[in-house]
Amino acid sequence: MNKIKEAIAEVFIIFVVGGLIGVSLAVVSNLFVIGVQWFGQQRLSSDMFNVTLGSHEVSFSSLIFLWLAAGAVIAIKKTFGIAKWAGPADSMYAVHQLNVPFNVKQGLASTLAAFASVSGGASVGQYGPIVHFGATMGIIISRLQLRKRMGFNRLPREIYLGCGVAAAVSAGFNAPIAGIIFAHEAILRHFSVRAIAPITVASIMASTVSGYLFPHTVAFKISATAPALAEVVPFLIVLSPLFALVAITFMWSLRYATKVAGSLSVPPMTLPFIGATICGVIGMWVPQALGLGVPSINEMIAGQYLVPLLVTVLIAKIVMTSACVGFGVFGGVFSPALFIGVAAGALSTALLSAFGFDDVASVVTVAAMAAVSAAVIGAPLSAVLIVLELSQSYEYAVAAMIAVMVCSLITHRLFGHSFFDRQLLDRGIDLVKGREVIALEHQVLEPFAKTDFVRAELVQPGHQVRAEMEKRQHTEAYVLDEQNVLLGKLSIYQAIECGERPVGNFMDTDPIVLYNDDNLKEAMVKVGEFVGESLPVVSRQKNIMSGSIPEGELFQAVIEIQNQARTIERD
Repeated sequence: MNKIKEAIAEVFIIFVVGGLIGVSLAVVSNLFVIGVQWFGQQRLSSDMFNVTLGSHEVSFSSLIFLWLAAGAVIAIKKTFGIAKWAGPADSMYAVHQLNVPFNVKQGLASTLAAFASVSGGASVGQYGPIVHFGATMGIIISRLQLRKRMGFNRLPREIYLGCGVAAAVSAGFNAPIAGIIFAHEAILRHFSVRAIAPITVASIMASTVSGYLFPHTVAFKISATAPALAEVVPFLIVLSPLFALVAITFMWSLRYATKVAGSLSVPPMTLPFIGATICGVIGMWVPQALGLGVPSINEMIAGQYLVPLLVTVLIAKIVMTSACVGFGVFGGVFSPALFIGVAAGALSTALLSAFGFDDVASVVTVAAMAAVSAAVIGAPLSAVLIVLELSQSYEYAVAAMIAVMVCSLITHRLFGHSFFDRQLLDRGIDLVKGREVIALEHQVLEPFAKTDFVRAELVQPGHQVRAEMEKRQHTEAYVLDEQNVLLGKLSIYQAIECGERPVGNFMDTDPIVLYNDDNLKEAMVKVGEFVGESLPVVSRQKNIMSGSIPEGELFQAVIEIQNQARTIERD
């Protein structure tokens, strides 16, 4: 009976948590998109900033709106008092460690900043910020008082976060299966029964509520009939390395723009205006690359762009997005990756059409879209499932899978697992190491240092120190001065040899030491060749001893942290 009650309680908690997060994300995600669309229509319909230059009429509305967006981004940053924006990379990192608290204020401010940027026509995406907002909403719900009162604390923090991410993707693309897989593949990076149930509820609830409250057509229109796979596969195998090159160029450009912005000797508050100006000036002549570019994506999939325009929008989108992201006009990179992938695919199909292969145009373009976006976000299976759920076509999904896997393999070898992973690597965080290593790197030694060690003075005779060791059943003593500075280490054998003479003549003056701020991983490396009872823990600057840690207790601390990480992934 107890097991039945536990199971019923677990199911109840899963549906309440998943449903609450799913409904919240469905409403917020759709309001985000509707708001962006409304501001985009105002920008496009505005003619008060049109100027006639010779025989051409040039609209400065894109530049003006982007300046306003840059001002709004700066105002949000000052109002919330945050140092940097947060995105999917921060969501990924939050799942893999517990020591650094999740910054809810930073998550909310980043969502508002992204809304301002995209609404102003910046060449950035909306899905990345919505994903991080989903993670933020999951954390907010996990902190409600009901969590303790109703037993919701049975679910760990990373599951709440995963629910929010899955719901965000599901609501954004109307793709609940892709939302479930994305949360596990890109964020949690493991599958478990305990995690998949609430994440599934959240994702399906988000899609259901979105369809009921906000009925709208699918953003990306994939309607052409796919040819037989035998006709498409050879072209995709040949073209996929080119798609990988495009993805790497895009990600390299984003990092280069960020590096350039950081090297400029200008006030930080002027950087977003520089990015907005670059984007706005290019957008005056290439308006197709402004904003999310959804209409342009659909037109490219339909084959309505000629080669010169395709080359122009491809280059312009990479430069504009890099300028915006690098210089602080905050937003996502997933939507631009979709745009760039479609442009690269459309260029490829234009070449194929010149040789008479018109039937494969649409499917190659969609496969390129999936391949480039998958390489950028590091979620190949999710990208394939998005294509499947948008097209409802098995052939499109399989074609996309071929391009995605080849492209992802190449970009993984030459650039990294994803743009988000590379962002974390630039901050010294390597998620490839896994939860165990990250947990060990975050746990410093100081809490484990014990003060019950045997203390000796430099001139103290050996027989006294030996007597104290025997009394307290220790085989080692530490020689300190009056300021607790570690001078050396004395074994019981050295104390016996010392006899009546001072221990300073027989002690080990260069013992292996651990520092207060060493983490457990560093400590394990240091003790690899250590043989003895315990190790001293000292301050890094003045060598003042805080305590000692027995070798066995150090190993036990490591084992406990490893078990915690494994429990998360297997439960």
